[in-house]
Parts: sequence; C-alpha cells; structure tokens
Amino acid sequence: MNIKWRKRIIWRKAGYTADTMSSIMTDLDLSLAQFSLFGSLSTFGGMIGAIFSAKAASAFGNKITLWLADLFCITGWLAIALAKNIVWLDLGRFFVGIGVGLISYVVPVYVAEITPKHVRGAFTFSNQLLQNCGVAIAYYFGNFLSWRTLALIGIIPCAVQVIGLFFIPESPRWLAKKGRDKEFEAILQKLRGKKYDIVPESREIKISVELSKQNSNIGIRGLFRKRYAHQLTIGIGLMLLQQLCGTAGISAYGSTLFKLVGFPARIGMMVLSFIVVPKSLMGLILVDRWGRRPLLMSSAFGLCLSCITLAVAFGVRDVPEFAKIAPIFTFIGILTFTMMFAVGMGALPWIIMSEIFPLDIKVIAGSLVTIANWFTGWIANYCFNFMLVWSPTGTFVISAIVCGLTIVFTWCLVPETRGLTREMSLKPYFSLHSLPKNAKLSNLLIAQQTSGDRKPSPAEEFSPLAEKFNRRLLLGVGSSSVLAIGANFGGITSLLLGLSPEIGRNLKLDVIYPIGGYSRCIDTAEGFEFIYPATWVGDQTLLYRAAEKTERETSLDLPPARNSRRKNVNEPVVAFGPPGSTGELNVSVIVSPVSPGFSIEAFGGPKEVGEAIVRTVTGSGQRKDLKGTLLESNLRQDSERNLKYYELEFKVESPLFRRHNVAVCCANGGRLYTLNAQAPESDWSEVRSEFHTIAKSFNIIS
Repeated sequence: MNIKWRKRIIWRKAGYTADTMSSIMTDLDLSLAQFSLFGSLSTFGGMIGAIFSAKAASAFGNKITLWLADLFCITGWLAIALAKNIVWLDLGRFFVGIGVGLISYVVPVYVAEITPKHVRGAFTFSNQLLQNCGVAIAYYFGNFLSWRTLALIGIIPCAVQVIGLFFIPESPRWLAKKGRDKEFEAILQKLRGKKYDIVPESREIKISVELSKQNSNIGIRGLFRKRYAHQLTIGIGLMLLQQLCGTAGISAYGSTLFKLVGFPARIGMMVLSFIVVPKSLMGLILVDRWGRRPLLMSSAFGLCLSCITLAVAFGVRDVPEFAKIAPIFTFIGILTFTMMFAVGMGALPWIIMSEIFPLDIKVIAGSLVTIANWFTGWIANYCFNFMLVWSPTGTFVISAIVCGLTIVFTWCLVPETRGLTREMSLKPYFSLHSLPKNAKLSNLLIAQQTSGDRKPSPAEEFSPLAEKFNRRLLLGVGSSSVLAIGANFGGITSLLLGLSPEIGRNLKLDVIYPIGGYSRCIDTAEGFEFIYPATWVGDQTLLYRAAEKTERETSLDLPPARNSRRKNVNEPVVAFGPPGSTGELNVSVIVSPVSPGFSIEAFGGPKEVGEAIVRTVTGSGQRKDLKGTLLESNLRQDSERNLKYYELEFKVESPLFRRHNVAVCCANGGRLYTLNAQAPESDWSEVRSEFHTIAKSFNIIS
C-alpha cells in the first residue's frame, strides 16, 4: 500500500487561543465580550466553510478544495499577525475558521476513501493525531512567543500542505464519479500495491457510484426521509455531543482555568503539550483493534469523570480545608480530559460520519453534519467565558451530564463499522433490491455476485474481526479508567502490563491492549475466551455473516429466499491468523450443538478421546489420502465448574500438506467447544510455544 497522505494543517486554532488570551486582550485593549467573539469567530467561519465543503469537494475534487482551504488559512493568519485593531483580528480569525471548516469535512472523507477497510479507522484517526500535534506545538510555544509571532508560525504548515498536495493522488471514488475510469483504476492500484487484486473493490465502488447517480437529485428536504433518519440522527447527534462535552472551553481557555485555581498556567500548558500526542497514538492503535463503539463510550466515560473532577475542584477552591488540593484536582481533571478526548471523542465522530452516509446523500448530509458541528462549537465557544463567570462548577456539571448522555446515545444508536468497506457498512440501512436499476448497474451487480465464488485474497482472509460488544464495554470502561489513573498517579498500568503481566491478564486488560505479546478474544454469545498472538488478525468473513444475521433478525423486510447451499455446521465462530497468511497457520473455535446428555468421558480417557478426534478429523477412515497421528493427550480440569478440557496434539498428513495441530475440546450445556490451532509442519518449531499457551488459555465462561 502506497498511501502518501501525510500533509495536514496542524496549527490548531484552539491551542493558539488557549495561550494568547491575556496578551491579546492587553495589547489591543479588548473586553471579555470582544475576546469571546474573537475566540468564537473561528467556529462561525468553520460553519460557513462547512456549508460549501462537501459541494466543493464533489465539484472540484479534494485536492483543489484543500488548496482553497490553505489560501483562507494563510490569509487569516497574516491578518491576525498584522492586526492593529479588533476588525482585522476578527476578520483573520474568521478566514482561518473558513479554511479549517473546509478541511474538517474533506480530510476525514478523503482519507476514508483512499485507505483499505481494515486500516481505515487508524488512518482517519491520524487526522486527529496531527491536529493534536498542532495543539501541542501551540501550547508549548505559546509559553515563550508573542501572539503575533505565533500567528506567523501558523502559516508554515499551510505552506507545507500547499506543496505536499502536489504529491498525493485524487480520491479514486471521486474519479469514478466523474467517469475517469482509467485514472480511477490506476490510482486505486497505486494505493493498494502492484500485486493487489483491485477488481472486487473497484466493482464495489462503481456500484455505489451508479447508485448515487440515480439519487443525485436528493436535496436538503430529501435528507429528512424516514430511510435516512437513523444515519442523520447519528451524524448530527455525535457532532452536537462532541462540542457540548466541554472541549470548546478546555481547549480554548485551558490557561484561564489553571489561573482561576492558582495552578501555574505555564507548567500546565507545557504538560498538556507533551501528553496529548501519546494519547492520540493510543487511539490510533485501538480504533481498528477495538472498534468504534467501545472506544467512543470509554472516551465519553473518561470525559465524564474528568468533568466531575473539575466540578469538584472548582466547588472546593474557596473552602480553606480543601484550597490546597483544588489546583491538583484541576490539573488532573484537565489532563485526563485532554487525554480521553484525544483517545476517542475527538476523532471518532468524524470517522463514523465518513462511514455511515451512502454516496447518494454523502455530499449534502456531510455538509449538514459539519455545519451542525461548527455551529454548536461556535455557541459553546462564545458562551464558555460567560458560563465560567456564572458558575465554574455548574459549567462542568453540565458537561459531565452531556458526556453521560454520549454513552447512552452511542449504546442505543451508533453502529459498529470497523473493518467493513464503505459500501458494505451501509447494508444495515439500505437494500439494493429496493433501488432503481438500469442495465449498467445490473451488470455490475451480477459481476459482483459472481466474484463471491472467487478465493479470497490473504488480506481479505485475515482482515480484523470485530469481537462481541457487550463484554468488551464493561471491560473497556474499567480498563480505560485504570489507564488514565495510572498515567496520572505513578504508572500503575505500566506495572500491570510490564513488570507483572499475569496481574494484567487476571484483570483481562489484554482484551484492549496486548500483554506479553498476546491479546484476548472473549465471545459472550457462545461463552468462551482464549488468548492469541497480538500480531494476528481476524477472519473478516465471519464478521460479515454475523452482520447479515443481525440485519435479518432486526429487519422489517420479508426474509430472503433460503440458500440451497447447505451451511457447514463445523464453520468456526472466530478465527485468527497472521496478516497475509494463506490460512495454513491459524487458530479457530468451533461450537457444535450436541444432546444435553452428551459426555466426552464416554469415549474413555484422554488418549481415547484424542484418537476419536483424530479419526473424525481424517474422515473416519473414508479418506484414504489422509493420515492422522495422535502425539500427546492431557486432561485439564476446572473443579469449581466441573468442566474437563481435553488438550490434544496431533499431526494430519496428505500428499498435498503436512500439518501440526494443538486442539482443546470441552462439552458444556449442550454444546461441544473445540479450539484448534494448526500450522504447517515446517513452522511447528517456531509456533510450538505459542500454540500451547493458546491451548492453556482456552476457557468456557458461560
């Protein structure tokens, strides 16, 4: 994959405002109301830029739109740097807002359109990472440089992006929409690599483009149809919650908050500049490993705790007995808020927005959602100073309530789109059968269905597998809190994950972060868990089937005609393997229904059970070309739950392959659980230790 998107305006307006408030007010003799207007004009300008962002990107392409954004930003920073009165200061701020408003829609959509599905979240999250780099730089240099010099430095990343845009490709989807098929295929091939088969993906893109053309006349009224209500509610709702959670005030007026409680503002801002980037990196790592929903809710939970901490700090600052701890609580609250916002709430609404809208409404819906974000940000930014005058404690209590509502909103409405293509992620909302058809589209659909018989590529075979959500939510909320507290109070989490990995495993922190090189898979639906090498990824086809099953169960449509192909009862529930593997090296779990009275002990001891399993694997003697050899068999017992785990090691050989297997079998509650880890015989010496570690970790949890 040869993705060259590295350029981004990173000089954040929020970081600029946070450090320059007092000096600007003094130099230009501004009132609190005038500075509040100055601080909020960037969000008002962003709203104006957002109105035209999607239309401009659709008409002229992403590159030209970004060049236009750079022009506004450079003009705005120059006006601020040279301002002699409030008029030029406000005009410059407004121009910078327009530029950032254009960027805020174009960048996440562009990145989502050029990246493969299994890394799309991480690449889109990098947008937030680089924004936080800009905040960190502004926080740091704001302690030493004048506000005019700081504004001039803001021109540098804009100029870098102007040059960098010459070296990045246009979006393949935009080229396909414009009918430039040769350029579309050439750029898609360049982005995916010379050896990658782009035919299935290019077909999906062309289908979605054709569908969007049939519905290209949808206007603003068309968005408010019942069929789009869910997506629109999610998009606008997340943007409102993002801006109302308190980030507008903390990011823009962090220095003021420190001064209100007597904490050294310079030290506070410098610490924030150092911590915001590492926490964004954590979000970058987790977004495609963990998923959108758990990460968003964990981030909102951390923000809620942070706002409560700040409310308490401002509530006790005038009480003599607690006056000394108020600055410490304020520092911890702002630090934790900044970290948890960078981990999820900052980027995920934009990532989800770029994934949930189909192409037929993407332009108009994207503009509307972005406008909602900027308008809400403008109101929140302008009102924050006045709310602090009213009641700092009340301000952060309101923010804590909003963060709590974010958790409920995400739980009830927001879908998980990790690992799905942009086209496939729309299936829960749209049915191709209900849309108008034409000959060209029908041919594309037929070709798409035919391609389902092809052998999946290694990348498709082992794309990330989305785990079941319910258990991960509970673990994720607790684990994220431990991570945040550990970062603030002496590295508790580092001890758990580093010096004492077994403690971390007992707490099951490896569900969200690898411990000792292993991650944990927990399936609450079937009731089992095990660990696997952290570098391995999941089988995406299993996720697709689970998503289709969920859609069938919740859909109001008539059920589809029954497929004549018999479902394989031995199909794995989950499977993991190394990226790029052909499938010879993997670990999987099969759950088969058995009679309630079924007992593995009826076969005899561990050896007899192992021999029976090997006979089953090799076709019970019906396949003469397969030979199975049992090498080792042991019994592991869980006396508390009265469960017996039969751990087996065996070989399977044929003229075409030689495999080495480690398996674990356990019967419980009318189901037979079988974990099987297999590898080519030539790789056995390298994976032997890993396979036995996986087998020892397999447990029934239902």
